[in-house]
Amino acid sequence: MRSPTNHRVRFNPVLSLLLFGSILAGCSWVKTTPDAERVRIVPADRIAGCKQLGDLSTYTKAKVAGVNRKAAKVQEELETLARVEAAEMGADTIVVASEISNGRQSYFAYRCQ
Repeated sequence: MRSPTNHRVRFNPVLSLLLFGSILAGCSWVKTTPDAERVRIVPADRIAGCKQLGDLSTYTKAKVAGVNRKAAKVQEELETLARVEAAEMGADTIVVASEISNGRQSYFAYRCQ
């Protein structure tokens, strides 16, 4: 007959933090609205005849618990935030005005329709 083996699991705070950060890195906290879903993102050469309503700047966390979030998730959240803000100012179209830097990106807002 075998005797039960006593295994002790040691808590590793660094490993736990990295695991927690990795899980959160895929999470999205940004919610859209019905009006924001109608806002298009187009290249600058597709805004002929549109009226510029203003500029907007968006920000989301690029790192969680010291871990870089996935670039695609950060971009998705920035675009969603920009669409929400653009819809609130009466815009139906936005154009990217800057590259993503440290979780920030700028846009120009237009009314085209």
